[in-house]
Amino acid sequence: MLALRNVKKMFAVFDESGISIAVCWHCFVLLACDMVQRQYPLALLNHLMSVLGKNGGCTYDIGCAFAKTLANSSLGSCAISLNLQMMVGAFHGHAHNRHCQLDWHLMYIDSTGHKEGKGCEHVFAVENTT
Repeated sequence: MLALRNVKKMFAVFDESGISIAVCWHCFVLLACDMVQRQYPLALLNHLMSVLGKNGGCTYDIGCAFAKTLANSSLGSCAISLNLQMMVGAFHGHAHNRHCQLDWHLMYIDSTGHKEGKGCEHVFAVENTT
């Protein structure tokens, strides 16, 4: 018989992290999922890469660190072949590292327009007011 501690560890993998979404730059929700643990960014990117194809971009609060996770995952070669560009949002430097913005900030990446990269936050802010 399994000890209670082992059962808790075994089922801890099913702890939910909540609703995760992917939105376009117009703030339309493209994907929504209720995923477990920290696999949701990889699952969302896997689907987005298969649908959107080459030269896509993804803004994520921790896009700089997540790019390493993506590169080391089974999706890494696909992301490279599709030329997927990870980015960070406009306020990343204030919370993390201003030097990091030079490589990852939307303002310094061609074809990103004048967005702040906070589409998901806009969607959740609207949903939280109702």
